[in-house]
Amino acid sequence: MKFNSIKFEISILYTAILGLILVVFSGVLYLISNAFLHQIDDQLRVKAQVIDSNIRSYLNVLGESHEALVKAVGKTLIMKNENIFQYKTWKISQKWFAQARSLNLNRDYINFVSKGSKEVMSSFNLSKGLKAIFLEDLQFPQLGHIAYRTLNVDHKNIRVIDYPFTDRMNGQYLIQVGIAQDPMMQQLRNWLYSIAVSVPLILILTNFVGRLLATRILKPVYEITDMANRITQEDLSARIKTKHFDREMESLVESFNEMIARLEKSFKHIEQFSYHVAHELKTPLTIIQGEAELLLRKERSKQEYQQALRIVMEESKRVLRTVDDLLLLTKLGYNQEVFKFEQFDFIEFFSEIVDQNRMLAANKGMGFRMNFQNIISPLMIKADRLHLRRLFFNIISNAIKFTPEGGCVDIRIEHTPDKIISYISDTGPGIAPENLERIFEEFYRADKNTPGSGLGLHIAHTIVKLHQGEIQVESQLGQGSTFKVILPQN
Repeated sequence: MKFNSIKFEISILYTAILGLILVVFSGVLYLISNAFLHQIDDQLRVKAQVIDSNIRSYLNVLGESHEALVKAVGKTLIMKNENIFQYKTWKISQKWFAQARSLNLNRDYINFVSKGSKEVMSSFNLSKGLKAIFLEDLQFPQLGHIAYRTLNVDHKNIRVIDYPFTDRMNGQYLIQVGIAQDPMMQQLRNWLYSIAVSVPLILILTNFVGRLLATRILKPVYEITDMANRITQEDLSARIKTKHFDREMESLVESFNEMIARLEKSFKHIEQFSYHVAHELKTPLTIIQGEAELLLRKERSKQEYQQALRIVMEESKRVLRTVDDLLLLTKLGYNQEVFKFEQFDFIEFFSEIVDQNRMLAANKGMGFRMNFQNIISPLMIKADRLHLRRLFFNIISNAIKFTPEGGCVDIRIEHTPDKIISYISDTGPGIAPENLERIFEEFYRADKNTPGSGLGLHIAHTIVKLHQGEIQVESQLGQGSTFKVILPQN
């Protein structure tokens, strides 16, 4: 596995997260067990202090001899009420009995040991074997110091305090009090040890599982990589199936498939575009070539040369118009910075276009009407004047071209609070319903016999879209067509 791979990073991340969880969990267990241990030690210290205090209370009554100490320790460890007639120690016994009961001393292990373990006195529940364990490796702590030990007896932990006791004759002794640790405390300790031992194995297993999960998660990426290596421009039809992937990966695969679909569509468009360009340029170039070859075969009259040159000139203009249209489409599609938006009066702007086309309509013997619907100039709009002029020239010139002699072109302008709507209607042959949806496509001509490149309406549609507007068309065969151009009034 490479160290800079996603699979490696995911497996390490899984391992690090689980390792952190285990460390935090172990730390919490350790703190809880330490808290329990401190609580037990505090209880042991209090009990040892109470035992120490009770022994000294007996010594205050019985005296400071060795025999009195043995008797005081015995009365303390037995924890039994004395006869009322033993009035010297009866009150001490009563108080001690109540204290022992409140501290549950009758359930604890108590040992009183002299230095060197020469004398040992124990509570009734401290067995011989347990007493030997209490005395094993026993060391007297320094004066004023208290020692704590944890003894393991039959798989059970007993916490023991070694509490120093010194009588007035400077005899050194130890009060040992043992408490069996709570099962919960023991369980916490066992968990802590188990985790500490098993952490390496758990982390190794987690790293392995993380690698498996990473492989499964990255499976779509591998398939996308394989698909990308297999896809060529000759075949863009391949797609990745998404039914067995997770939702997030399905989204990635769907995006990849959509990208391939867009590329396939673009390649087909380029192929069709190239075909149409070649077709549009081939016809006029063939005519030019044919006229030139015809002139070169033999000497021609002046009139024949002039006629041939006029044909060549017309076809050259046609080629240049097509090239200009293609260049404009390229700029509109890939260099939209050519648009320079500015504020101007739309009525004044549109009137100039109408006036320039009115003469063309008059030469053809057509009517040409314009209605501004009582709109008061100026009607300001923010647009690109040059390209907007190209838009309306294309539509109006088409209306004039397809309207027969004696027909009419009507132009009407309407205004809403945020839009300017232009209607260009003609009385031409109309457009068949099956052609209406395609008239804005590149190189599309409903009538193949009509001269033109089929780019004019496509350019008009592109310009309208780049102005955030719309262009619509309504038509009936034999009754003419109406183009509706909607422009936002920014």
